[in-house]
Amino acid sequence: MQIVQIYMHNMLRNFNYIVYSEKSKDAIIFDPLDINMTLPIVENLGLKPKYLVNTHFHHDHIKDNEKFLGIEGTEHIKLKQNERLELAPGDFIQAIDTPGHVMDHQCFLVFDNSQPVGLIAGDAIFNAGVGNCKNGGDVKIHYHSICNIIKNLADNIKIYPSHDYLLNNLEFAKTIEPNNKILDDWIKRRSSQDLNHEFIITTMAEEKLINPFLKVNNEEEFINLRKLRDNW
Repeated sequence: MQIVQIYMHNMLRNFNYIVYSEKSKDAIIFDPLDINMTLPIVENLGLKPKYLVNTHFHHDHIKDNEKFLGIEGTEHIKLKQNERLELAPGDFIQAIDTPGHVMDHQCFLVFDNSQPVGLIAGDAIFNAGVGNCKNGGDVKIHYHSICNIIKNLADNIKIYPSHDYLLNNLEFAKTIEPNNKILDDWIKRRSSQDLNHEFIITTMAEEKLINPFLKVNNEEEFINLRKLRDNW
C-alpha cells in the first residue's frame, strides 16, 4: 500500500490523501477538499479512483464529496469499528472509532501486506498536537481516543493528519516543556524547511517525544492542556 500526501495550499493547511494498492491500482480518496488537485495525481499514477472515505464531516473534509462521487465507478464507504476495506490481498484499511474532536470521528489504519504501516488520522491527532473540541466535540472523550487508543499504536506507525500545524504545535509544546532539547531540534528542523512545500511525516515513537498530549498522566491534565492550547 502507498500513501500519497497532498498539501492543499489553503488557510487551514489541509492535507488530502490518496491510498492505493500497487497490486490492484484501486485508490481511496480521503476527505476530498479539491479533487482538481488530487485527480491529476491519481491519473499520473495510473490508478483507478474508486472509494471515498471521510474521517468526519466538517466542511473542509467533505467539500468535494459530491464531485468525486460524480465520477463513474466511485463509491462512498462508511466502515464500522474495526471493519476493513480491502484493495488487494493483504492491502486494506481498518476503521478505528476515535470520537472527541467530533463524535463521529474515525481514523484509519493502513495495512501493507497485512502489516500496519500508517494512520490516516483526520483531526484526532496532528503532528505534535491533537484536534480541538470546539465544534461538536467532547474533550473528555477525546482524551480516551488519544491516550487509550491512538497512543497504544505501534511505534513504527506513521501519522498522516489532515492539517499541517507542526511548527505551531512544536512552539506550543516548548511552552509546556521549556527545557526539552528534543523540541529545540525539531523546531530548528521544521523552521529550516519551505513550509508550503516540505513536510515531515512523524512516527508514533517520535510523537511520544514531541507531542505534549501523549505525555499527560490523566484526563484532568489532558483537559487543562487542551484549554491552554485553545487559548494560546
